[in-house]
Amino acid sequence: MHIKKMGKGPDLVMLHGWSMHSAVWHDLAESLAQHFTLYLVDLPGHGQSEWQDNALNLDVLLANLASELPKSAYWLGWSLGGLISIAFAAQFPERVKKLVLLAATPCFVKKADWSCAMEPEVFQAFSDNLAENQADTLQHFLLLQARGSSHSRDTIRQLTEQLAIEKPPVAEALLAGLHLLISTDMRTQLAMLDCPIMMILGEHDTLIPSAMLDVVKQMTNNVQSILLKGAGHAPFISQTTECLQAIELFIDE
Repeated sequence: MHIKKMGKGPDLVMLHGWSMHSAVWHDLAESLAQHFTLYLVDLPGHGQSEWQDNALNLDVLLANLASELPKSAYWLGWSLGGLISIAFAAQFPERVKKLVLLAATPCFVKKADWSCAMEPEVFQAFSDNLAENQADTLQHFLLLQARGSSHSRDTIRQLTEQLAIEKPPVAEALLAGLHLLISTDMRTQLAMLDCPIMMILGEHDTLIPSAMLDVVKQMTNNVQSILLKGAGHAPFISQTTECLQAIELFIDE
């Protein structure tokens, strides 16, 4: 697994979202690296990380992350990376000092007792369309992430530019990542975490309704939250300064 290390200061692990890679953090990482030693992970089959069968099986992935990352660190996960970060913190609680969930949720799909999420058919459609046209499917998902943001054009441009830095993700990795999004429910694990948690969400996120924040706060007292005005699913790109300030303040508390 390719992990880029940069900066100086306390260790901070950063996990990207579905179909992306660690270069997507560019602006935020450049600023955070002034105060933290960053571990920028490329998930298996993404960016510079090679793909192996079963590499995104959650147990396999968590074991590999545990073997390659610091014994104790702050963690920051965006979208799918946030879901994985919750799972890591639940399995290795002594290794996560604080957890920042950026446009992330413990459960991405609706259930009978979980309405603040997407219909499972949305993710299933992405899975079905990948086989026919991967490039168009990824572009559609990119547009979905930027939709609703007051800086949507800039967000689309920056996401597109950062994605172009590396080769496209492996098809098997994309399908495995979608399976994680559809099948993984970390609500119980999130509620049981002892580490402080910060959730940062855009008010116009098309994948995660803002009502999710209130529901999570009823599940645990460990969560602080910020709802960023005018932001979509990639607030660290559209509102980099606000995200940076929130992350640094939370970790330094």
